[in-house]
Amino acid sequence: MSDPIPMRDLNAAAQGGHSWNSSLNQGTRDDDMTPMSALPPRSSSAPRWGWRPLQRQAVSLFLFGLLNNSLYVVILTAALELLPKGVPTGVVSFANIAPALIAKAVWPYVLRGRVRYAKRIWSCVAMSLWGILVVALWPELWTRLLGISLASFSSGLGELTFLQLSTRYGQKGAGRAIGWFSSGTGAAGLVGASAWWIVRPMGVKAGLITLSFIPVLMGITYAFILPSPEAVRAELEQEKEDGYTLVFDNEHVDDGGQEPVDDVRVNEEAQGEGRRGFKGARKSTDDEERREDEAEDAALLAVSPHASNISSDGSDLQQQARTSVKLSARDKLHLIKPMFFVYIFPLVLVYFFEYTINQGIAPTLLYPLPTRAEHPLLSLMIKQLKDYYPLYQLTYQTFVFLSRSSISILHLPAIPKRYLWVPAVLQGLLMLVLATESLYAWFRASIASPLVIVLVCVEGLAGGGAYVSVFYQIGTEDDEAAVRLGEGDEIGGEMRGEEGAEARAQAEARRAQEHEFRIGCVGVGDTLGILIASLLSMPLQVGLCDAQVRSGRELCKQV
Repeated sequence: MSDPIPMRDLNAAAQGGHSWNSSLNQGTRDDDMTPMSALPPRSSSAPRWGWRPLQRQAVSLFLFGLLNNSLYVVILTAALELLPKGVPTGVVSFANIAPALIAKAVWPYVLRGRVRYAKRIWSCVAMSLWGILVVALWPELWTRLLGISLASFSSGLGELTFLQLSTRYGQKGAGRAIGWFSSGTGAAGLVGASAWWIVRPMGVKAGLITLSFIPVLMGITYAFILPSPEAVRAELEQEKEDGYTLVFDNEHVDDGGQEPVDDVRVNEEAQGEGRRGFKGARKSTDDEERREDEAEDAALLAVSPHASNISSDGSDLQQQARTSVKLSARDKLHLIKPMFFVYIFPLVLVYFFEYTINQGIAPTLLYPLPTRAEHPLLSLMIKQLKDYYPLYQLTYQTFVFLSRSSISILHLPAIPKRYLWVPAVLQGLLMLVLATESLYAWFRASIASPLVIVLVCVEGLAGGGAYVSVFYQIGTEDDEAAVRLGEGDEIGGEMRGEEGAEARAQAEARRAQEHEFRIGCVGVGDTLGILIASLLSMPLQVGLCDAQVRSGRELCKQV
């Protein structure tokens, strides 16, 4: 790996017309306190095949969402084939949800101090891989449930980790990251189910071994595609300034040409240390603790968006602040209280209603087979009664993907914070309408099945929209209660020199951890709602079917 280029060589590099970007960037460290607008983005200049940091961020976060959630969908889709005869599929559903709930509910509170993203992501890769191989290679019930639980815990911890990681990209970058991650989680429903149907003819063992590459791809994405936070923020800053382009951009200077280096303010002390690059860094040979710390972080614990306000001594001070600042249980309780009714409880309700519909009510919404004369399109997709439920699920997953992609692909605004209760109310109304239809069959017979499909579309839109909007609002919120550099009496006013820099570094480290905790603690909402719904849905499905039989409708018994 190249040594960092000294300040005195910068002008010569630009005037000599050769590309020095990658050399500088590979040797840089993310805890440099240099103003972000003055530094060339490391990732924006490297590959000539055209991937800018924002593009790499979009691809990597989409893949994280897709790959992290795909195994969860694969296991649910293959539930009947993973269990011995006579064992209810609810056992698989519980083993596939409860460990994820434990990871999301416990981990944010157990963790004290900063998130070690490198260790966490590679641990998720290892657990997912081991879990799917255990399910594939050992057919006993308890070993398969153990493997499913491992994969589930990894999925929950992975979702928590990637949402927390999004906060490291600054306010605007976090919104983009959350949008693309949510889109990937929406696509996982379609891709995971399709993947199982493709490998299903190979049998459970060979099919699952084939799909074990999914967690490996997650590790490859982390190692080779994910850009550093400072590179993304630099490109966003570059886009923000009208008519201003960084000198050191993707376009290198032609041989023999000259390009003026305009107002490049590089902190020489930090530059001498070097900045850590994307896949690792040039580490100090005389400081074992820092070397271990930097290797573990792998450039993901980049400086805060406000790092430019910290003094030139901030490199060492921020490193110390990262390891010394730890949120207490009281701090976390104080943070979660104002979020419960705004974010967490609405998310619990949305997913409780949604999965109660999917698992308890939808299997009982059966109708006589459509004829070509009345429903030409529907008759092509439904050939027998058992085709109704897969069609409902395909429709649901498709519209979940569309709604979770509303910010990233469709460029629609997120649901405002004050309206986050609307999807929960809508899902509750949908549950009541569909439950009464299952009980009393009050839809007109000629439009009953198409109308149910339309309502399932609305269900998918409401659920996916709630998910992406909740996390987008948390990821991009500017917490007025957080410490703001330059505004506090002690931090920005009276304290000067080393004490002031240390206080600012401590405030930044605390602010980053608070943001990570806020977005992490909300993730329990959807999983808790799904778990409660899975427990309720089994007796609900049986009760609705029995009620239909008593009223003379026996289609549910024929499936």
